[in-house]
Amino acid sequence: MQQHFRITGTGGYLPSHTITAEELDTRLALPPGWTRQHTGVIERRQRAVGENAAAMARHAILAALDAAGCGVRDLDLIIDASTSQQQPIPCNAALVLEALGPDAAGIPALDVHCSCLSFVAALNTANALLAIGQHQRILIVSAETPLDGVNWDDPASACLMGDGAAAVIVERCAPVHACHYRFETYAEFAHVCEVAGGGTRLPPYLYTPEQHARYRFSMDGPRLHKAASHHLPPMVKRVLAEANARPAELHVVPHQASGPAIELLARRLGLDRTRLHVTIAEHGNLVAAGIPYALHRAWPALPPGERVMLLGTAAGYSQAVFIFTR
Repeated sequence: MQQHFRITGTGGYLPSHTITAEELDTRLALPPGWTRQHTGVIERRQRAVGENAAAMARHAILAALDAAGCGVRDLDLIIDASTSQQQPIPCNAALVLEALGPDAAGIPALDVHCSCLSFVAALNTANALLAIGQHQRILIVSAETPLDGVNWDDPASACLMGDGAAAVIVERCAPVHACHYRFETYAEFAHVCEVAGGGTRLPPYLYTPEQHARYRFSMDGPRLHKAASHHLPPMVKRVLAEANARPAELHVVPHQASGPAIELLARRLGLDRTRLHVTIAEHGNLVAAGIPYALHRAWPALPPGERVMLLGTAAGYSQAVFIFTR
């Protein structure tokens, strides 16, 4: 597969309100140091009252546009790649367009949604659209507010999460480099990580306090770990073989799932820690915004011509790898 894009600008945004690991230990009556030890998260941010995901997306988008040296009218497609939904209809991308104001009028906007891997899937979608010449400059944005949906009765998952946004602008270019992409889903683990309530299966209007947990995020950590340990390393090795690459040669941006999970992944795959870009300690698990935010932080220091590997897992259970050239 050929790479028909180059990244010309990135942007990130974290809300101002900080929640430390120590605060969560106290709030949830956990032993001192429990949150840091089990999640690797030192602090996470929470959106302000009245600050929605589209407003957060706007901050990240304006930063990415500034880095790319272009304006909103220079975009010819906006892809929202988020898990958090502001409302069932319209799609998130339309609400992002609204937040950008009159300059964005008429720009096509759509969502690509596959939980924590939404950005990776959206980047592959953008590459395909640029390849056929349908678009020239595409914005991908992920804005997440997972703290709205955590179950504080389950600290193992709740203490991981944080709010934030990231945006990336990709432009069409001559296909000089090859890129390598693989996405797999194993639906026998579909309910290992989920929010059961809120859709047509369990509508919002059927909510009762007794069913509170079903409308909140839930995760079977041990079963999810078992699925990822079994399926992810072989897939990564297959893609590396196709790319004729060794892990130590690549700059790796993983899904910022948890500190222990990233460390285990690094050991299993033999990743070079100096080329492993991890930011979870300062913001927590940003769901789909985690990969693009870490990429945004790493991007200025990555030398042109270096190869980058994005990888991670998502509810579904899905897993993906994308190798491209800076």
